[in-house]
Amino acid sequence: MILCINLSEESHKDKILRVIGEMNLKPSEIELLEDCEMVTNLIIGQVLEMMENQEMRKDVLWLQEQHIKPNRKKWTNIVELTESLWKKAGGGGRVKKYHSIEASCREISDEDIRSIADPGIMETVMKIRHIHDDPLKRINRIASKCYCE
Repeated sequence: MILCINLSEESHKDKILRVIGEMNLKPSEIELLEDCEMVTNLIIGQVLEMMENQEMRKDVLWLQEQHIKPNRKKWTNIVELTESLWKKAGGGGRVKKYHSIEASCREISDEDIRSIADPGIMETVMKIRHIHDDPLKRINRIASKCYCE
């Protein structure tokens, strides 16, 4: 029997510390980066593709077509908000890099978090860990920026 050990697999803690260091990520940036992710949820093309009922898809497309004119301002708001958030966050690369450690921050053990020597990094990890605790608040805040006239 041959036992293979993948030494290149990074622990959650090591990945988190590496990415936070590479990004020079601060706790104060987490809300903005998460807003960048949330606004992408308003871009709904892929949701329609998931609908298996072809009749429903046609009905949804028809209804969307009926609302093109009244929705144009909302869509423009979504585009402008996305562009603004991306600019404030430092670009899509930063948003993607931040996203790469979200799951690790939820899965890292409390013991590993307590072992992080830098209090700023520990605070950043904890903020990321709890960023999804109240998703409706974020959805409402982002949607209100897009759906106001």
